[in-house]
Amino acid sequence: MPEAKSANLCWGQHHHLLRYLRVPAPSRYEAHIGTSYPLPAGCTVAAVRTALTHLVRRHEVLRTVYDLTGTAADGRAWPRQLVQPPAPQPVTEATTEDAVDVIARLTRTPFDLAREWPLRACVVTAGGRLVRLHLVFNHLAFDDVALDRLAAELDELLAARTEGRPAVLNPVEHQPVDLARFEESRTEADLEPALNHWREIVRKLPADVFSTRRKASEAAHSASYTVPTLLSAARAIAAREHVWPSAVHLAAYAVTLAAYTGETLVAHRMYTSQRDASGFGGAVTCLSYPTPVLADLDGDPLFSTVVKESAARVSHAMAHAHVPYDRVYELIAEEGVRVVAELNFLDNAPRSCRTKRDRYAVNAAPDDWARAGSDSYLRVYEWADGITLALQALDAVMDAEAVERFLRGYARLVEAHRDAGTDLRVSEAAALIGFTPPKPQRIRAEPERTGTAPAERVLTDVVAQVNGLGEVDPARSYTGAGGRVLRLPRVVEALHERGWSAGLVPFTTARPLSALAHELVPARG
Repeated sequence: MPEAKSANLCWGQHHHLLRYLRVPAPSRYEAHIGTSYPLPAGCTVAAVRTALTHLVRRHEVLRTVYDLTGTAADGRAWPRQLVQPPAPQPVTEATTEDAVDVIARLTRTPFDLAREWPLRACVVTAGGRLVRLHLVFNHLAFDDVALDRLAAELDELLAARTEGRPAVLNPVEHQPVDLARFEESRTEADLEPALNHWREIVRKLPADVFSTRRKASEAAHSASYTVPTLLSAARAIAAREHVWPSAVHLAAYAVTLAAYTGETLVAHRMYTSQRDASGFGGAVTCLSYPTPVLADLDGDPLFSTVVKESAARVSHAMAHAHVPYDRVYELIAEEGVRVVAELNFLDNAPRSCRTKRDRYAVNAAPDDWARAGSDSYLRVYEWADGITLALQALDAVMDAEAVERFLRGYARLVEAHRDAGTDLRVSEAAALIGFTPPKPQRIRAEPERTGTAPAERVLTDVVAQVNGLGEVDPARSYTGAGGRVLRLPRVVEALHERGWSAGLVPFTTARPLSALAHELVPARG
C-alpha cells in the first residue's frame, strides 16, 4: 500500500522499538496490549466495523507501518514511520466456541512492523449476535494516555450509533508525524539542557544495583500483592508531605530496593511521560519511556526526606523528558552501567481491585518477559479501592521467596507511615522489611581475545559504514565506538548481506566489539 506521509519515529517510540527487536519473535507478544472492550446494549458487528474505520481515518497512528532499515535524509539508516491512506480496519470474526483460540493467535503473533497496522480487532458472536470486542495493540504505537483517548472515542462512536445520534468528538490537533517533524527540527542547542540533566544522572549511577545478589540462573518469577488499605495509606502520606502519591511509591521502592541489595546508592528506571514537556500532550502515539532514577540514601535519611527527594526527582524527570530515548540509552551504555530494574505506575480507576482483604498471588513464570532485557519490573496499579503491586524478577537477582518478601515489605513500609508519628530512617525501614544483608559477589572479567578475525574486520567495517564513522576501535562497545542504537536493525541486516548472522541484543551491552565478533556465525542462505 502506498504511503501518504512519512517521518522519523517519535522519540517516545524508540524504547518500545528496541525492546520489541531485542527479544525472539515468539516472545514479542509480551509487549502487546490486549483488552476485552465493553460494548453498549444493541451494538452490532457492523457498528463496530464502522466505528473502527472512522478511528482509522481520524488517527494516522492506526494506519502507520514502520521501515526499520530505510535511508533517511542524512544518507544513513533511521527507522521511519510511514502513514498509509485510510482504509477499513481489518476485523476478525470468531464465535464463542473458537474465540479463545482466535484471540490467543491474535495476541501471541508478533506484529509485522513493515506491513501491519498496530491494531488487531476481533468481534466475538453467539448465534450471529455480538457479545464481545477484543482489541490487541502494538505498544510501539500507543501508551496508556493514547489508549484512554481511543477508548473514549470508541465509546462515543458506538453509543451514538446505537442511540441514533451524531457522535461528538474533539478535533485531532496533532498527528504523530507532526510531533516527529517538530522533533526533527530540534537542534543540539535545544536538546542540550535536558541532555545535560541526564548526563549528570548517568555519571552517578552505580555499575549494577544487584551486584551483591546476582547469580547464574535462567528462571524468572512473577507475583502480585493486592492491598486495599495501601491506597489510603499512600494518599495520607502524600497529603502530609504535599506530594503526589507516585512520589510515596517511588520512595518506598527505593528504600525496599536498598534493603534488599544492601546498597545506599540505588538506581532503576521509571516510565516517564513526555507529553507535558513536548507540548504535544494530545497526540495519539507512544510518548513515554523509562528514564534513569538515582536515589542516594547515604546518611540514613528519614522516610519523609526520601519522599520529598523522590517528588523532586519526578518533577525533574518530567521537565527533561522530551529528548530522544536512544540518546539517553547511549549515555547509559557508554558509562557501562546496568540499570534494568523498572518501575511503572498504572491508573486503573474507576475499576475495583475486587477484594476487601490482602491477596498475594504467585503468577505463571514470566518466561517471555525474561527475554526482554530487564532484571525486574514492578508495576504499581492504583484502583478505585486499593493498590496492586505486581513484580516480575529474574531468579538471577531475586528468587521466589525474595519476591514475596519484597512485595510484603514494601506494603508494610508504606502502611507503617500512615501514622503521622512514624518516620523511619532507612536502616530502621530495612529492619522492618526484614532482608538479610547480602554477601559481596565476585565479578568475572570478560576473557581476553587475541588476534583479528575476519569477522571482526567485517563487523568494524559495517559499524563504521552504517553509522558514518571513520575508524572503529574494536576494543570499545558498539555505542562507545559511536554506533547509534536505532541503526542496529540496519547493522544486523548489513552483516547478513556480508554472510554473517548476528542478534541485536549483544550490541546494546557494554561488551567490546572484538568479543561480539567472536560470536558471529555464518549466515544461512
